[in-house]
Amino acid sequence: MRNESRKKSILVIDDDERVLMALECFLETEGYETTTAWSGHEGIESLRSRKFDLVLVDDHLWDMDVEALLKEIRRMEIQPLVMLTESMPAPGAMERYADLGANSWVGKWASCDEIATAVRECFAKKALEKVLL
Repeated sequence: MRNESRKKSILVIDDDERVLMALECFLETEGYETTTAWSGHEGIESLRSRKFDLVLVDDHLWDMDVEALLKEIRRMEIQPLVMLTESMPAPGAMERYADLGANSWVGKWASCDEIATAVRECFAKKALEKVLL
């Protein structure tokens, strides 16, 4: 029997240490087990070494193209995925990200309530999909 009381695990991939620290602190106070990666390559290694319930990905990373990262995450069949954006995404970017597996997006400097809502909505959608399957 599966242990439903286990904390949900979240991987945050961002190249801004301030964002990593803030999201790790906030998400852990919300009751999530949080792991951070400061680059796309480090994020991929984390995903290869353990399973996460949700991945938050910065839309601009210093070490790799975000679309290449999303393709790798999609190949690994990891869902759900939330994009963290610095500002309003370029026209068509969110559609491309959605085609590559992103479920939603939120500004990386959004309020704690907005970030918490995006995370909860992804988990709720994932739970609903399991029920419908």
